[in-house]
Amino acid sequence: MNSLRKRVVAAMVLWGLVPLSAFAGAWEDSGLWLDNGVPVMNTDTQKLDIYGRAQMIGTGELVPDPKAANQRIYLFLNEARLGLKGQYEDLFKYEMQLDFGGESINGSNTNMSLLDMVADIPIRSWGENMILKVGQFRVPYSREGLTDDGYMDFTDPSIANAAAFQGRDYGLALMDNFGNIRGTIGTFTGGGRNVPQRYLPEQIGVPYMVARVGYDNGADVDIYHVVGTDLNLKRDSKAFYVNGIFMQDTRIGHSTALGVHTIDDNLLINPDYNPYLKWGDTTDANGAVCSAITCERGHLFFLGTDGVDRHYIDDQHALELEYEANWGGYENPFGVIHIASGRAQVQYRSGKFEFGLRYAILSMGDNAGYLIGSAAAAAQNPAYATQVGGTKASGAFVYNEQMGEPIHEITPSVTYHFKGNHLKVVASLPLYLDAPLWIDEADGAYVFTDPTPSGATTLTNDQGTVLETPGNSTERRTIPEARLMLQFQF
Repeated sequence: MNSLRKRVVAAMVLWGLVPLSAFAGAWEDSGLWLDNGVPVMNTDTQKLDIYGRAQMIGTGELVPDPKAANQRIYLFLNEARLGLKGQYEDLFKYEMQLDFGGESINGSNTNMSLLDMVADIPIRSWGENMILKVGQFRVPYSREGLTDDGYMDFTDPSIANAAAFQGRDYGLALMDNFGNIRGTIGTFTGGGRNVPQRYLPEQIGVPYMVARVGYDNGADVDIYHVVGTDLNLKRDSKAFYVNGIFMQDTRIGHSTALGVHTIDDNLLINPDYNPYLKWGDTTDANGAVCSAITCERGHLFFLGTDGVDRHYIDDQHALELEYEANWGGYENPFGVIHIASGRAQVQYRSGKFEFGLRYAILSMGDNAGYLIGSAAAAAQNPAYATQVGGTKASGAFVYNEQMGEPIHEITPSVTYHFKGNHLKVVASLPLYLDAPLWIDEADGAYVFTDPTPSGATTLTNDQGTVLETPGNSTERRTIPEARLMLQFQF
């Protein structure tokens, strides 16, 4: 079996190693992806644009907090991006993007601010529209996760994104289209972006495999460049996609590929909410302490569908509808956990105004929660402790406050475009129903649904550990918020 896996992996690595003669032939210029950017160079052989974006965001929320003020006000530099994109002769197109704002959080593999560094290489011998993507770029899963943040008419992604967001990773992918049928298949490390080189002992599984295929008659620039609203809509357009992910985790040194995924996590691969991920990294199926090679490796999957329908009324008016549904799961010998999410939104454009309404739902498994490594700590809050795996003496407990109960979001939004997406103001009024609160007896309440950078998970470090202290608790409440964002991009 291991021999078969190695042959499969080797075949996928060799997948893109084709002779240079395959690139022969002129590449008809189809534009440089999204419509942002200032030209620096534009000759017969080379093109180069520079682009950037900044988002200032202010937030107010009402939190039923027994220890701190119920009214909270925040101001952040939500995003500060700088990028390059262009084309080198007819060999490849490229894009590089960096982040410098509030989303740039230090961590074990996040001290670098590189988001994208990718080349699109045409392979003419394999098909007229066949593209090989190589480098670090967005994982092609989920319309909301693929939507560029500068082309949204909501201040933040929905809570559904916490379940389905895949972020960026490095690897390679093939992309092609046959008329209005588009598709891509890729393989990535599963460890996320910016992982430093570490040549450690390895027990390989099945790499992080992603596929996305569907019908698109011009709603998106391409599979990897998606906009939430089309201000230049001149005709009706629509797109419908299905996508999937499968991976068997790979052990690397004393951890796993998913174990080093410390940025752009979705909840399913976050060890604070998937107890089996952490438990399998320290103990074998019999509950005994394991080595770096014998520790358990889990299987991960995601299945999803999404679509958009844009109706052109006239040059000043348009109606846009979007939907998305996702289901994922993780399994190892200690247990199985699932997560589900959905989103539906409608947007109506009238001149420089755009009005939106979004509904989203997030449903985690009943066994989601924070894995605690101490039986004594679990005894301090027995109402929230459930045993998972191993023996009682090993102290394998999960804090669980009915996390499987769905969380709902209803968000109206209004956007005023001073100059398209180059300068705009966005106001949103999210209402979160049955949102979990972590109540710290000393500091006050932490809100699960508060967004974090890149719209990934809603976790803060304090939420994961608050129940380890006697007297702390959790509860469900309705949380109203108001968000105002100013964006400028070039």
